[in-house]
Amino acid sequence: MLVLGIAGPLGSGKSTVLRMLQDLGAATLRADDVSRELLRPGQRVLERARAAFGEEFFAEDGTLRRNRLAELIFADAQAREQLNQIMHPPMVARLRQRVEDCRQGASPPEVLAIEAAILYEMGLAPLTDKLVLVTAPAAVRTQRLQDRDGLSEEEARHRVKLHDEMGLDKIEADYTINTAGDLADTRRQVEELWAWLVTLPKAQGD
Repeated sequence: MLVLGIAGPLGSGKSTVLRMLQDLGAATLRADDVSRELLRPGQRVLERARAAFGEEFFAEDGTLRRNRLAELIFADAQAREQLNQIMHPPMVARLRQRVEDCRQGASPPEVLAIEAAILYEMGLAPLTDKLVLVTAPAAVRTQRLQDRDGLSEEEARHRVKLHDEMGLDKIEADYTINTAGDLADTRRQVEELWAWLVTLPKAQGD
């Protein structure tokens, strides 16, 4: 089983690439899905977030106001680092277990793809055999954030700029997919990636 990391800045099209890989036969995991699991009511991680950031970030039913917390962490580097320290270790532990579960399953997939914007920063790189960078120009990513998340142009630009300053569009990768074109162009690139992946020898340890 080959474990493929899918990384790249906000709005670059990582989820689209992941879905296309799934259509081609890859098993998939998303770091964001794991974060949502860990932040469900009753979870220890959620209580740590409550203690760190306060009740103003929680609804009456105990659920996290994710959009409000996102506004804070994109505006405040100290808050962002605090949240990362709370979230990243349990996220990595859970993803590591899921990778191992796939590897030890009765029919391991040929390729398991993990999507995470800040894959290196989280400490997920050691779990992967190959890394794909998904990218697009800043203007394209800004418009996608406005359309997808309902952000103002100013807020979308700010978030894109932050990820650019973090160098998320310049990480060292084995393969790069640029999603600036239409879906057909992205699909062509993903199919080329898949053709390359299936020619690679299996990861050691399988």
